[in-house]
Amino acid sequence: MFKKNSLKLFVVLFTGIALTICTADTLPAQKKEAGSAKPSAKEAKATPKKIKGRVPAHYGKLNLSTEQRNKIYKIQADYKSQIDSLKKQLAELNKKRNTEYLTVLSTEQKTDLEKFQSEASKRRTAKK
Repeated sequence: MFKKNSLKLFVVLFTGIALTICTADTLPAQKKEAGSAKPSAKEAKATPKKIKGRVPAHYGKLNLSTEQRNKIYKIQADYKSQIDSLKKQLAELNKKRNTEYLTVLSTEQKTDLEKFQSEASKRRTAKK
């Protein structure tokens, strides 16, 4: 009997403590500061420029620190120019490939292709 009652007491206490910890952690995030309106022009200029970006998929669930986020944003900025350059090269290669596709077609097939492409374009614009 004593074990059964002590187990119930333990479960109730543990649940209460867990709920207290969970709600105590979220309360400060819900409070709004009174009197914190828009910063003045001087305050806005005094704050350093914030690096913007997005963390990769599922990284937001990792409770990253501000320092970790800023490092990720910097890495993204470092690679952005290289990635943009490669995307440009890829677009040029696709254009070159499509031009070579056209060399395989007869003149009749080319006109049919243009017709099909224009119809598809009209359907896409009609959906918008």
